Amino acid sequence: MSNNINVIKTVIFVFLFLFSIRSNAQTTNGATVSGTLIDASNNQPLGFATVSLINKTTNQPKSMQTDMDGKFSFTGVSNGSYIFRAIYVGYLTYNRDTINITPKRQLVRLGIIKISPAKGVLKEVQVTAQRSQIQLGVDKKSFAVDQSLVSQGGSATDLLANVPSVQVDADGNISLRGSSNVRVLINGKPSALTGNDLTDILQSIPASSIQTIEVITNPSSKYDAEGESGIINIVLKDNVQRGFTGSASASAGTHNTYNGTLNLAYQDKKVNVYTNYSYRRADRIGNGYSDKTTKFTNGADTLQNQIQNQKFTFKGQNIRSGIDYNIDPKTSISFSDNINLRSRVRDQDGTTNIIGDDNLYQQVIQNNTSPGSGHNYDFNLDLDKKFNKKDEELTADIGYSTGNETDYDYFNTGYLNDYINGQSTSGYDFLQDDQTINHQHNWNLQLDYTLPLKNGKIDMGYRSTFSTNDNNYIVDTALNTNPFGTDANQTNDFLYNEQVHAIYTDFQHTFGKFSIQGGLRLEDARVSSQLIDSSKTSTYHDDYWRLYPSLFLTEKISDSQTLQLSYSRRVTRPRGQQISPFVNTSNPLNYTEGNPDLLPQDTHSFELSYINYYKTLTLTSSLYYRLTYDEIQQVQSYYFNNPNISLTDFENVGTASAAGYELIAKLSPAPIFDLTGNLNIYYSHIAGDPTLGLTTTSGYAWNGNLTANIRPMKALSFQLRGDYQAPQVIPQGKMYAIYGLDGGVRYDISKKLNVSLNGRDILNTRKFDSEVQYNNPAFNSYQYTQRRFGTSTILATIAYRFGSNMKPSRKEKTQDQQDQDNGGGGDDSGTGNQQNLKNMK
Repeated sequence: MSNNINVIKTVIFVFLFLFSIRSNAQTTNGATVSGTLIDASNNQPLGFATVSLINKTTNQPKSMQTDMDGKFSFTGVSNGSYIFRAIYVGYLTYNRDTINITPKRQLVRLGIIKISPAKGVLKEVQVTAQRSQIQLGVDKKSFAVDQSLVSQGGSATDLLANVPSVQVDADGNISLRGSSNVRVLINGKPSALTGNDLTDILQSIPASSIQTIEVITNPSSKYDAEGESGIINIVLKDNVQRGFTGSASASAGTHNTYNGTLNLAYQDKKVNVYTNYSYRRADRIGNGYSDKTTKFTNGADTLQNQIQNQKFTFKGQNIRSGIDYNIDPKTSISFSDNINLRSRVRDQDGTTNIIGDDNLYQQVIQNNTSPGSGHNYDFNLDLDKKFNKKDEELTADIGYSTGNETDYDYFNTGYLNDYINGQSTSGYDFLQDDQTINHQHNWNLQLDYTLPLKNGKIDMGYRSTFSTNDNNYIVDTALNTNPFGTDANQTNDFLYNEQVHAIYTDFQHTFGKFSIQGGLRLEDARVSSQLIDSSKTSTYHDDYWRLYPSLFLTEKISDSQTLQLSYSRRVTRPRGQQISPFVNTSNPLNYTEGNPDLLPQDTHSFELSYINYYKTLTLTSSLYYRLTYDEIQQVQSYYFNNPNISLTDFENVGTASAAGYELIAKLSPAPIFDLTGNLNIYYSHIAGDPTLGLTTTSGYAWNGNLTANIRPMKALSFQLRGDYQAPQVIPQGKMYAIYGLDGGVRYDISKKLNVSLNGRDILNTRKFDSEVQYNNPAFNSYQYTQRRFGTSTILATIAYRFGSNMKPSRKEKTQDQQDQDNGGGGDDSGTGNQQNLKNMK
């Protein structure tokens, strides 16, 4: 605890230091000139474009870069006449003459400024999109994963594994900066898609249906408080182009991997209609082994050698469609749906030798098959109302999602006992059939309002979510050739209900180059669950309300440098397999079980971020610290003290802390080459709990990845990516290093047709090794495990774009110019992805 106090003191000192910098700085006087830069062809914001105010008398420019939403704001502008200029690679230069600053005109709003792609340089524009694959901000990082060559033909899981700060383990579970407690959203909203079967669902979503992945490591009070390490938002592809457009792609590769996508869309001034269909089919070939040594206090010992092979077959279809209707230039209503259909089959076989005193006395042989299928439906109705006052906006959303999952497990386990001279003299077969039926329903009600103020704004809003989950487990067992009968000890029905009601307010104000943003979110959580089995009904309740504050202090050191210090409080509510008391016996010697008594874990997150834009280099670095109470961790023990069967469940282990440094850098020395690197170094400390047999564990770890894009010619591009995860501590043991290499190549046959080839885990090295040690008064054990989620895969993809775009009419152009001259917002419909950020609140 003393270490935690010292870190908190350091963070407070940095807060005071930033305030002292601000108080000692000179107050910035002068006018403010602001606006938003967007692409005239699709209304998308142009982030990191160069905008300048050129003094007509001195010819001296004042320059800066737009933020990720295309916004810019010049402050401290002296009286005089200026020329405004906007430059973006691959676009026509925009000039506006004249802007007059007078003592009576100290606030100039240029409004929406649209610039057009340069004619005849379509391929150069495509190159720019690749160079803008990563957009970095002090509070959010956006990754345009549709440009990821190494993930083409893969799944959402493959894409996430290639995003800086994100890791994927042997079971497909997602973690952010070393923490698995991360909130995953689809299009900025909670969904049945992100429920109990998230890993299977992400495997069924093709990478080709995803536009962007957004990572928010320290969200403000505007956002949902769920997720210890932050939020990962998966943005599915929307239509942003005028006229009728479409695209299609097909992939084929090793391990029976096949993918297909079809996108169709039409948009005009009033209506935007789109539909996307994706199909994915793939096999994952996994294997592993485990060696466990158990030593008893009487001097005897037992050795278990287990070898296991498995094959996953995934099939998935994803259908997304929607319609956006512009009631008037400032009011739009949208309806969208997302349908996910999936199935999987897992085949497992394995052999375990149990040796005592150097003699084989039992052999366990497994042959298991686990088929399953499921579907999810998401529906959303959105209203967006803008007002005459610039940036004043009201949004409302009603969302409903429902899902169903049915899984079967057919376990066939043979036990060979009493070996004499290497031959078994007795044995038996144990058969078990499991059926798991899951139903879930989610409602999301949300209202958000933004009120702009002079040099600031106020955000406020309300949100309620209602979630129900019904898990019905039916277990039948049989011994040898006896008929099957229901196992009353394992058959049960587990019901989970959750309501979270939240209101928030967030205030932001700018003092020259320094800004402060403070917010407060009040959440009332009502959680209940019920376990129904043959003998009794057990009910659990966990109702609580909490305040989740956030504070952001930002200093714009220069036009290209920004420093930010932030704090937020986060929560991780246990769900799914963490709380389900069902005992999974698919591995006869290693059981898993949930814990319905788990408490939500409470996290205080601090982050100091610095971002700098150079001509060819973008750097963002962060120092972060997380202090967590009631930390949820997997804990290993023995099933009813049987030394031959281990049991892994979930427990609140007490306090845990993590401190680290993260660097993300993108180097673009030439149009034909760019390099993106991510380095995360952190220290983890997990307090021990003697009642659970846990000792305090701590240690340093780091992970990193490096992605290179090479374009020797306009039509040809290469991508190579390597990643490394250093050894790290876990409760009761540690994880060993993990590393791998991916690569891809793409060739543009024409402006509309391209082919690509990519390989994942080319060297076949991504293996997950761990060791766990458990002590018991009667015995202690040491277990070493190596697992592999899948082997290397090679895929070939062909993609084709078609359709025609409509240019804006003369009337539209005239209206746009009037909006700009009046400082109004113009018509910024068709920017469906921007709405996703608002829906995260």
